[in-house]
Amino acid sequence: MIKCKSLIGKFSISLMLVLSFVYVLTFFIVPFTDWDVTFYPLIGKGILRYHILPYDYIFDHKPYLVYVFYYIWTQVEPILNGRFAILAMVSMVFVAFMFSSAYGTNKWQTLFYLSIGSIIGDYLGGNTEVLQIPLELSVILMLSKGVQEHKIPLFFLAGIVSAIAVNINYLAGCVLSPIILYLLLGRLCTVVEFLTCVTGGLVGLAGVFLPFLIAGHGKLAAYFAMQHHFLQHYGGGADERMYTFALVALYIAPLCPMLALWFGKRDVWWGNLRERLLSLWFVFSVVAAILSGHGFYHYFSLFLIPGMLICLLLHRDGESALSWRMMPLYLYAAFLMVSGIVSNINDMKRARLTDPARISQVVGHQKVLNINSDHSLYYLSDLETFDPILFHRQIEIYFGPQAADHYMNDLKQRPPFVLMPHAGCINHTVAPQVCSWVQDHYHPVYEAYKKKHPNRDDARYYNLYKLN
Repeated sequence: MIKCKSLIGKFSISLMLVLSFVYVLTFFIVPFTDWDVTFYPLIGKGILRYHILPYDYIFDHKPYLVYVFYYIWTQVEPILNGRFAILAMVSMVFVAFMFSSAYGTNKWQTLFYLSIGSIIGDYLGGNTEVLQIPLELSVILMLSKGVQEHKIPLFFLAGIVSAIAVNINYLAGCVLSPIILYLLLGRLCTVVEFLTCVTGGLVGLAGVFLPFLIAGHGKLAAYFAMQHHFLQHYGGGADERMYTFALVALYIAPLCPMLALWFGKRDVWWGNLRERLLSLWFVFSVVAAILSGHGFYHYFSLFLIPGMLICLLLHRDGESALSWRMMPLYLYAAFLMVSGIVSNINDMKRARLTDPARISQVVGHQKVLNINSDHSLYYLSDLETFDPILFHRQIEIYFGPQAADHYMNDLKQRPPFVLMPHAGCINHTVAPQVCSWVQDHYHPVYEAYKKKHPNRDDARYYNLYKLN
């Protein structure tokens, strides 16, 4: 009986290892798996290649440092397929090294627990969380060491890094601000140390926005005004917020047996400072995910990563029956790996239809107007946009009922090329007056769609038109 259980255990471990290998491998057969990450380098290109501050080149609602980092990554990392998965893995290794050094855990075990959280939280998609999470952990470790050793420079540095993290993802402010405030209100740091941290944050923000201040002419005000206008229309409604809350609760549920063990310990609240800050990191990350108002899976890595690190510390402390408590997480991770493998293979098939190299040859350096179509083609083919609002469906969000009028104003300026979703006029994803104008003044030069389903509404299928 014992031998049988041992064989079953070894078989399960071997199966998970093979599944994990195949899962990771499928991220290297496609250029990307998360659409957002193809957009960030485009704005970064405007900043670093053309020296155009946001958002005169291309608009998005995220803070601009994320675009700088992603553009630099695309320039230093030569492999197209799996580029953002590599970034995620570098991030994960960095987090594992920092955490294991600070908390005294085994590095390989730390990587294992992080990998479970990364699978469930879509970490390998490479969205901004892969930058935000290591920065948040860096701040927490600097603060804890600063409190324990009363080193003022660490508080200043923590403030600077916090400013950088917030300008990667605004949700970082929802996580780090309460933690810093807790240190003051809990009398763990002095007023001088707290103010030093705040000063570091202000210095960091000044450094981040220095290019806007140098440019003048209201550039910084325009930067925030465009974000504010867009977010007023983009913010989730009551139904979407309730859905987000329910989804966060669903993703926390498998962690509950371990969280009950963790938060049931008195030391978590009154003992080791680093463990206290880890607990707060988890709690405020849950709050940040809910406040996002959108149930995107990559947001959930914000709390899944600290949640899995909590599980790791329970394992380190020898909690009994932890493996059985973790079983729902392992099973769910296995299910997501299988579905991820299938999804990535399907993405590879669709990507073959887009033929970005041919589009790059046809268009050259001429500008392309995107009408509610696939923005990732601009990244893959290095295209130039005609309208600064490029991201799929952003014009509809930004202008609301006047979106069709905005497209018509663009078309009357006669852009050399127009990109539209395939069968967009048939499926009514493009306004009738826009369709009529394009049909009268442009001719098709390339179509990307699956021949078996010519009228299917798929975001990766498109029609490219050239001005007559």
